[in-house]
Amino acid sequence: MATTWEFEADYFTCCNCDWGCPCNFNARPTQGNCQGVGAWRVVDGRFGATSLAGVVFAASYFFPGLIEQGNGIRRLYIDSKATPAQRDAIDAIGNGREGGGIFELFAKLASKTYPTLVANIEFRVDGPTAFLRVDDILEAESEALSYPDGSKILPSFTLPHGIEFKQALATNAKRWWIRDEAMLASHENKYGAVSRVRVTREGVVA
Repeated sequence: MATTWEFEADYFTCCNCDWGCPCNFNARPTQGNCQGVGAWRVVDGRFGATSLAGVVFAASYFFPGLIEQGNGIRRLYIDSKATPAQRDAIDAIGNGREGGGIFELFAKLASKTYPTLVANIEFRVDGPTAFLRVDDILEAESEALSYPDGSKILPSFTLPHGIEFKQALATNAKRWWIRDEAMLASHENKYGAVSRVRVTREGVVA
């Protein structure tokens, strides 16, 4: 019998696309491929009888072409402070075994999923500013977008069809890198977004 679950979380994502990320609008990724990471800090939620409040987890994913063409590689990371029950719950959700929209979709589109890693994860979000570090495996830093004169701007997305978020603040991922098996990349001044999301077995619902 399927487990009932849902959570609300702060979310940060960045990838190798230019600001805005064409994939959000069903267009080709900037460089023709997809290299990205995402992180969630659960504010409140449950997986069956297990509380998910406070759990932090992240995911990395690389696709050689369009995401929908598959053949990707991916990994899930769970913060070491999570309890064993929380780790089991996030492992099931994050690897798509319990629905969840993007989690289930990316798991199906990946031809290689590395084993879930329990790691020390540092994750902070404050408006457009975000910081993510997963041990010595990956790191990402986000800031407000700005005009050439330095004026800060805060453009937002409203995507009723969105599978990552429905509303988000567009940001500048001023730097991010990953060194994990075949997922090797280093980028500066690329697409970023921060959001508060609510996710259920049906996917992102708010």
